[in-house]
Formats: sequence, C-alpha cells, structure tokens
Amino acid sequence: MTIRTTMTGSYFRTPEIEELLKKSPTGEISDEHRDTVEKAERRAIRDQLHPGGIERGLTWISNGEQRKSGYTTYIPNRFSGFSKTEKIISQIGDDFFNELQESNPPLAQAFAGGSPFAFDKIEDKLQYTGEKLAKKEAEDFVKLAKEEGAERIFLNAPSPGILTLFYTGKGVYKDHNEFLFDLSKELAKEYRAILSVDGVDLQIDAPDIGVGSIFKDPWGFEFNDALPYHVEAINEAIAGLPQDRVRVHYCYGNYSGAHTIDPHYGNILPELVKLKAGTLVGEMANPRHAGDPLIIRNYAREHGWPKQLNIAAGVIDVKTPFVESPEAVALKLKSLAEIDEIGPERVLGGTDCGFETFSWQDNITYQVAVKKLRSLAEGAALV
Repeated sequence: MTIRTTMTGSYFRTPEIEELLKKSPTGEISDEHRDTVEKAERRAIRDQLHPGGIERGLTWISNGEQRKSGYTTYIPNRFSGFSKTEKIISQIGDDFFNELQESNPPLAQAFAGGSPFAFDKIEDKLQYTGEKLAKKEAEDFVKLAKEEGAERIFLNAPSPGILTLFYTGKGVYKDHNEFLFDLSKELAKEYRAILSVDGVDLQIDAPDIGVGSIFKDPWGFEFNDALPYHVEAINEAIAGLPQDRVRVHYCYGNYSGAHTIDPHYGNILPELVKLKAGTLVGEMANPRHAGDPLIIRNYAREHGWPKQLNIAAGVIDVKTPFVESPEAVALKLKSLAEIDEIGPERVLGGTDCGFETFSWQDNITYQVAVKKLRSLAEGAALV
C-alpha cells in the first residue's frame, strides 16, 4: 500500500492576499474579494496536489487558510463579545523568553515589543456567530477541490484550549475551566458548520497541548494538570461528529528556537490518545522531536493503540530550509509503519506545522516549501 500524505494547513499567502489582510479589520477577507481568494486557494491546492510539477502529490489537502490572517486571529470576526477597540498583549513565560534570547534573539525582541502579539480584548461572554462564513468557506473549497481532482480535503479551526492562550477570559469568566468549556460549546458550532458540508473534513488546531507551558501562567494551574481538561474540551466539542472526519493537530510552537522547554512527549501522549478524533497530526520531523516515534512504539507495546486512531507524522520540518530527501522521509515513516500495534494503514506522512501560521510569520521561502512537499510525496511512495 502507498502511505497517504497531508500537511498541517496554513500555506503561503499570495501578495494580493497579504495586501488585503493588512487592510482587513477582521483578520478575514470579505466575499467582495472572492476572485482573489479563489485564485490564491487554487494555487495552494495545486501546489499540494502537484508540488514541483509531479503527477501525484499530497492525498489529503487544505485550502491554505488563504482568507484568514491566522488560525486564531480571525476568531473575533466570528464571535460576539470582543472589544472593537481594546487589545491585550499575550504574556510569555520567563523560561521561554530566556530560551529565545539564547537561540533566536530577533524573535525574543519581537515578543518583548508585544506587536504583533496583541489580541482583541474579551468584554463579554463569547457567542459564536460565524456559521455562514464557515459553511461558505467549506462549500467554496469543495468546489475547487473537485475541479482540481483532490482525493480528500480538510478545513482548520482552533481548539478551545488554544484560544485561552491567545485571548484572556479574566474579568468575564470566573476561572480557566469556565472559559475553556464555554469556548468548547461555542466552537462546536463552527466544527458542525464545516462538517455539514459533504466532502470536507475538520482539523482542530490544538498547539495548546504542546505549547501551553511557554506562556505566563495562562490557566492558573500547572501545564500537566491542565492537559486532561483541554483534551476533554475537544472531546465535548466533537461529540456526535463522525470520528473519521475529525483530525487534531498538536505541536510545540511554529517558531525557530532551541525548544528545550518543550514538554516531553511521553507526558502528553497518554492524553493525546484519549482524543475522540480519527487522526492525530503531530510534530516529529525536527531534531527535538524526531525521536518521538520511539516513544510511540514503547507506549503502543505497553498499552496498545486506539483502533480507530490514525497518525499523520510530521516528517517535514517547516522551520528549516534544509530540504528533506525522499529517502529521509521514507525512513521516518517506516519507523512508525513498522510498529505492529499501529501498522502502515494507520500512518500518514505530513508536516510538523503550517508553512505560514500567521500572514506575517513564516520560517522558510515559498520555493523551498514546494520542494519539501515534493520530497514528502516522493518519500511516502518509497515506503
């Protein structure tokens, strides 16, 4: 069998899209620019299906998140309860800042300055109002995907937990868990709006499962103690939805740095496997997490592996310009496919994270990304 391939979601915005997003007060491009959005989404689709001009590229693709400035920054456009004028700067932890000063001083300075890490203030309990926008995006994507011959597609939406990192509920919600589970109930409406469209799957972006510890006391209790609640919040939001159409992405932050303060995978894996999703999409390509398949193997041998749970392993590092060879991709995928408790039919090849998480942030060039996607497809074919 051929190992299936995918990526995490965000892709390079076109220059036209970048200009529109700079002018957008909502973090989302309105329908009056639909021709520009369609052109950008079509490019993202084609680059995934035929990277570098090859006939067979990725098998499970995204729309590149072209109409949004970021996977969390569009949220105020689909909720009521946000201030129209006030913003709050996310506060990072001392350990994270110190590590960035050692390994990536320019990024440390960007965080120290606050911008663009300022997010709309919450002034009332949030209520989801974006069903029409979510459904329209899904319908547009299905149309384009059919025209381009895509096998399978997915749309992204944030997890309840990641929103508690970017937006503070203090002063509106009595505590972290009230905020978290209220978000779970409201985001469930976005998840259902996406999945109400035949032919599109849902990816829930949940970096909070891996990066919660880098922020400054965002939850009021320890990171490891918070994890079970964050997994439960996702499970409550997807209750009753078709499991095979839901993916959950976890990572440790899409930034170049030492990542020595990342939580150990052995501590978060037991929580990840409790997710009622069909596929985990995780970070395993970069040197800090390339050994995580060994942790998976040991866990699966001791505890087994959920019968319906696939794993899309990051075998492409989106934070380095080194282009993985097809053989390197194949070697990484084999390390998972040969775990008896999982098997090749439940393994996919993917990317560690999105290529352009926010419209103002990417780590590599567009040209290098296309070469990486080609290596991903060619490497999977070698397994």
